[in-house]
Amino acid sequence: MFSLEGKVAVIMGAASGIGAETARRFTAAGARVVLADLADASAEATGLGGYFFEVDVTDEASVQALVASSVRELGRIDVMVNNAGVLGPGKGVLADGMEETRRVLEVNLIGVIHGTKHAARAMARGGSIVNTASMAGVVGFPGISAYGASKWGVVGFTRHTAIELGPSGIRVNCVCPTNVETPMVDGAADHWAKRAMALAHQDNHRSAMPADVAAAVHFLASDDAAMVNGHALWVDGGLGAGLSADLIEAAIGEPIREGQGFIE
Repeated sequence: MFSLEGKVAVIMGAASGIGAETARRFTAAGARVVLADLADASAEATGLGGYFFEVDVTDEASVQALVASSVRELGRIDVMVNNAGVLGPGKGVLADGMEETRRVLEVNLIGVIHGTKHAARAMARGGSIVNTASMAGVVGFPGISAYGASKWGVVGFTRHTAIELGPSGIRVNCVCPTNVETPMVDGAADHWAKRAMALAHQDNHRSAMPADVAAAVHFLASDDAAMVNGHALWVDGGLGAGLSADLIEAAIGEPIREGQGFIE
């Protein structure tokens, strides 16, 4: 199941985190991979028997050149993973500078548009595009309005392009991870979100790992997901299901589970 044998996959933001884990997983499933990033991922690409191309997802010409180079070297593109992203300033709408906000939107949303547009032009029927959105693209969190707006845009763009590209036999889906232990997140300030999200994850008490998200991307990229199109797949530990018992108990300072039908 979920074989990618014979497929060519281009993975944006592949130098670390979710992108790097996705490249490793795709290779194990039989795909030939192109690792694309501003950061150097050439050593990782060589180790996987793949290719590395430097790309700036905010620059349409750079993305167009990446796609052309990938087709030239590998003959085709079957899967595009639009995963490049930045977290942004995280101070909130009243404090974030417009230059910082534009940067977040350019990388997280416009980069996805560039990748989708040019990959789709190079794909035959059966192609799959998987975008990295976020749970911040389906529910709100304080302090990350620019990031959230970019990820809401990715979810909406995914659904619209699924309709537009469906007649060409190209599927478009996205994943919506919760907090993931990646260099991007680890490099940010250790704020309330990591603790709050861990409590909100319906009793598994951990953040997501890159492998958790890569597994979801792998499924959506594969032919086994042929009937999945325009879908935003939550990889959220149950965060979106509602308030967890742990979060409620932390808020009110007393247990609520006894006699309430919880299975301990």
